[in-house]
Amino acid sequence: MTTFRASGGPPAPDPADGFRPAVVVITDLIVFAKHLRLLDAAQERGVAPLFVFGPETPDRELARHRADPDHPLSRLPDDDVLHLPDTSLETLLRGVAPWLRERPVRAVLNVGEVFVEAAGALAQSLGLPGPGTHAARVCRNKLLQRLAAPGLAPRWTVLDQGRAGAAGDWHAYPAVLKPASRMSSSGVRAVAGPDEVGPLLPGYDAGELVLLEERIAGREYSVESLVRDGVVLWAGITAKDTNESDTSFFTETGHTSPAPHLTPAQEALLLDANSAFLRAVRFGTGMSHAEFRLTAEDRVVLMEAAARPPGDAITRLWRLATGMDLDAALLDLALGTDPVTAPPRRRARQVYLDHPRGLLTDVSAADVPVHWVGERGRWPDLPPAAADAPSRGHAVLVSRSRGDLLGDQADSQGRSVSVVLDGPLGADLDAVTRETARAVTIRAVPLAAAGRSEEAVR
Repeated sequence: MTTFRASGGPPAPDPADGFRPAVVVITDLIVFAKHLRLLDAAQERGVAPLFVFGPETPDRELARHRADPDHPLSRLPDDDVLHLPDTSLETLLRGVAPWLRERPVRAVLNVGEVFVEAAGALAQSLGLPGPGTHAARVCRNKLLQRLAAPGLAPRWTVLDQGRAGAAGDWHAYPAVLKPASRMSSSGVRAVAGPDEVGPLLPGYDAGELVLLEERIAGREYSVESLVRDGVVLWAGITAKDTNESDTSFFTETGHTSPAPHLTPAQEALLLDANSAFLRAVRFGTGMSHAEFRLTAEDRVVLMEAAARPPGDAITRLWRLATGMDLDAALLDLALGTDPVTAPPRRRARQVYLDHPRGLLTDVSAADVPVHWVGERGRWPDLPPAAADAPSRGHAVLVSRSRGDLLGDQADSQGRSVSVVLDGPLGADLDAVTRETARAVTIRAVPLAAAGRSEEAVR
């Protein structure tokens, strides 16, 4: 039996049909692998999670984990899992329409990058909490971010579609080539002068919007925020490391939460810049992740922003640092309630390790558990410790699979192995980082020894 809303629109499910209130969780397998606590959080709140997986999730991998009785996804009924071929709004709407007709959907929660716009539009159209369609759109395009918050933007120009001689009028070198809508540092390249621009342009798609920006010198930070109805309820600053000093790339190689060595004034500058950006894009409700550079002159410059939880292990780092369950916080915000928040009591770090070139065969470590998160489709839980507990290495995370080609870490997809550790706020994490990293051995077979070429592997 169904009833209809007086204002028209899709039928509203009748409670007599017996369905629990539902939350539509939109994600991909590689992302959801670190948000598995959402299942327990949903159960505790009396809501049924309905999962939408996108095209970055291979059919075979999803089926394998669904058939594994030890994997949390095996707990879900078949009718509560949807696998879509693309991330368009139209495809998402077609997919979830039966749920909207038959189930009492009370929340929409997106925990990945590729569905940000479609999920934002869906939530707003249903009158449910979310970042909002405008914030979602802006946070998927770096040029829109420059236009929305010009006071935080670096100097920039757009390369025309033909790009022949497009950089001729640009004189602010060193500079950075940056595709406007990619993620994971893909296509971001440093250029020292105009002669270096042309050879890189064929690496971008013909219709792709590419920015040429001034290169900002200074440490990079991200600000993670929990926001409800435009009000920042909690925010934390994460320090970031990249491989830019040794390469022309800007791949993130480490995160430390909360960021060390900042003065109170510098923390205020970063938090104020983050709040200003959220206001500029009219961010509604959810978790945001904005990346900034802080120059020697304490100028704060926006690099990019996302209307979703942060990538890598950052949510795990904040759980280790504060004790907060960020998956529960994400669900609470989506359901329209204030999450439980807490200040940092420890400091946590993730560091990606250098790896040999070749086909990955094994990863081992002394005294620290190794987790093949890519192959297993799940991350370890990593529960927080007491504030004064000794510094420790928690885990070695392997994001690649055996047999994968390890080469240049040109973007986030090129990384393979990281370590996660934490300690008291005043501890020397550099020392435990070195100790934990030294205990890890990454083994790879050189391509020549395997009788294969890099081109053949690709």
